[in-house]
Formats: sequence, structure tokens, C-alpha cells
Amino acid sequence: MSKETKIVINALQYKSNSSGIGIMMREWFGPFTEITKRDCEIVIPKNSPEFNCSENTKVIEAPCTYEEGIKRIAFQSFGLGRKYCENAVLLTVDSKVPFVLPKSCKVIPIITDLAVFRMSETYQKSRVLLWKQQYKYLCKRAERFIAISEFTKKEMQDILGIPAEKIDVIPCAASDKIRMVSDEEMLSEVRRRYNLEKPFILFVGSLNPRKNLVRLIQAFDKMKAETNLPHELVIAGGLGWKFDEAEALRKIKAKDAIHSIGYVDDEHKAALYSAAEVFAFPTLYEGFGIPVIEAQQCGTAVLTSSVSALPEAAGDAAEYVNPYDTDDIAAGLIRLLTDDEYRSTIVEKGFENAKRFSWEDSADKLGKVIESI
Repeated sequence: MSKETKIVINALQYKSNSSGIGIMMREWFGPFTEITKRDCEIVIPKNSPEFNCSENTKVIEAPCTYEEGIKRIAFQSFGLGRKYCENAVLLTVDSKVPFVLPKSCKVIPIITDLAVFRMSETYQKSRVLLWKQQYKYLCKRAERFIAISEFTKKEMQDILGIPAEKIDVIPCAASDKIRMVSDEEMLSEVRRRYNLEKPFILFVGSLNPRKNLVRLIQAFDKMKAETNLPHELVIAGGLGWKFDEAEALRKIKAKDAIHSIGYVDDEHKAALYSAAEVFAFPTLYEGFGIPVIEAQQCGTAVLTSSVSALPEAAGDAAEYVNPYDTDDIAAGLIRLLTDDEYRSTIVEKGFENAKRFSWEDSADKLGKVIESI
């Protein structure tokens, strides 16, 4: 690869109120632009929030907003590659690859998960068809692949047939800004803002079927029925797809103790994690699980699933449950909330586990993979 080869980053999924992939783009690609010696260009929707990157990085606004989905997909598929990717390494996430690329462009996709294959029923059919076609093209076109966990690497081998030697594993992390808040005034402020007078269990994530919120709500209801615990359940996150909150609460007796507070920005997220007694994340399928590390950095005991990549992320610092078993989720909540010594042990282990991951380290590893081709 010549010294003139530039890096083009496809960040067309970066938007206001980002979760998951948007957070990963901001926290991973930003530090990467600071350490690479190559010229970088980041392509974002024209209504995206500011992208923190090096002064020498060129930020390019696409001719569409994030919400203009058809225009955004058309630009990504047929305009991005032709206009910006000559003599470049294109970094992109999952299947989001242009169908028209110059021969001089080398593609390195960062694969977060393959839920579109494992849980296709939770997505719109049109998206499933598009993403599968993109993956088919990507498998032929990519130079190397990045997986964000060993679990995702194994999925890529099993589902896409990608050879193990073409896949590098680079884990995600959590922002240094998401740290334990001990200032009582800040904690009181976040409780007032979201009307949280009682101790609470917290969930953070987009509201979609993969997040298993229906079973979490049922498990919480069972916990309330079996104990005198005063805790409430707080659900923080933007509305995703195929999740009907009214239907999820229809048969729930403790519905008055369940609060959906919508998207929480970084300014208040750390205090919210810190104020929670337990972070509950019994999701069905994750490529990594950034919220788990965020909660651990804030000193909050974690309950999470024993499936997918979550054991890789949480290490020995979580109460693991079967996400398909409501009774098991309820029992895990009760154990964490009633056994103070056990909960304290989980918290201390969480601080140590979170130290294994940093975005700066991930950015450095990404740079080495790029230079290797």
C-alpha cells in the first residue's frame, strides 16, 4: 500500500441520539484519525452531530440526511465509492458497502454481528434482502475483515464462510466519559430529571426485539410479586422497531413501577448508571455489548445473558442468566438485589473487567491491520 493511500470512513449511520453502532463510530474512528499518519476522510449525513476527529481529517457531508433512508442508501451504493474511494482504504461497518468501487480501493469492514441472518424476523424484509446482497458482494470484495468479538468471528466463519485467517478480532470499549459518579448533587439531579424517587434497575439500549424487553418486564413483574423489594424498572433508549410497549405492559401487575424515559444523552448517562442498583441487560443476541462495560465503569452490578458475545464482554463480573427463561432472569435480579456481599463482589470485578478494553487500544490495533495490507 503506497504512502499516498488515504483512509475513507463510511459513517453514514452516524446520527443524533446514536446508540450501538453510532457510539462505536464516534468513539473508535475519532481516536483512529488521531493516531494514523494517513490522510482521512469521514463521510457523514448532512444533519449529523459534530464528529470529533483530528484537525487534519476532512469531514464530508453526504447529499442527504440520516432520515432520508432511500437517498442515503442510493448515495452509499452508487455515489460514495465513485466520488471518494479512488486509491483509498474504505472502512465501513457491517454490510454497508458501495456496490460501485474503483479497483484501487481496498475494503475493510468492521462486522458487529450477523443478526440479520440469525434473527431476520426482527427486521423489515426489504432491509434483510438489501443487507444480504451487500454481504454477498462484501465477501468477494473485502481485503480483510474486523470482528468485534470472537463470537462474531465464529459467526462470520459459520454463516458467511470467511476463512479465519482473513478475520482480525478487535473488541469494543466504553467511553472514558462514562465513569462512576459519586457527586450527590449530580445523582440527585438525574433522579429529579427522570422522576426516580425509589431505588431502580436500569436497562439501556434501543427498544427492539433483540433486546428481550418483554421477558425482562415479565421477570421484573415476577420479582415484584415474590418479594417486598421497592425497586422500579427504568428503560432508557430510543424506540427501535417491532416493540409495542403497551402490549408488553398489558398483563403486567407492577406496570406503575416501570418507567420508559427515552434516549439519555452522555451528559446524564453516567449519573443514571451510577444511581442504578443493578443494570439488567438480558438480551438475545449481541456482537459485543458496550452498555455492559459502561455499567461496570460506573460501579453498577450487571445482570446479562449467557449467550452470544456477552460473556466475552462481561467476563467474570456479571450475574449470567438464560435470556429465554423469565424465571431465571427474575431469580438473578433477586439474588443481586438481596445479597449485598455478592453484589459488591460483582461491582469490584466489574471495575477490573472494564480495564481490559479501551478505544485507544482498539484504534491502534485497527491501524496495524490497515498497514498490514
